[in-house]
Amino acid sequence: MIKFEIIANQALERPLMEIMPLRDGKPCYTMLKQVDGAGYSGWCMGNDVWPEENIMFILYIDEEKLEIIKERIQELRKRFPLLGLAAFEHTGIVEV
Repeated sequence: MIKFEIIANQALERPLMEIMPLRDGKPCYTMLKQVDGAGYSGWCMGNDVWPEENIMFILYIDEEKLEIIKERIQELRKRFPLLGLAAFEHTGIVEV
């Protein structure tokens, strides 16, 4: 399993929900709302100066589904080039 994080402008919540991987016909993800921060697309702080907010998805996913998600994220970037959308892959494995 690979940990995959997606941080995006809140306006992308619905399109991102539509690409979440399914397990037994149900989407599998953890979503955090009202995530503040700054990146290449600017500030999202939820205040009067920078009112936008981000959302964050955390997925634990196998390699096959991960490749599909990456392709779909690239498609979303093309559809919404002005909105922040970042993704991070964590492949470190810890033996417990």
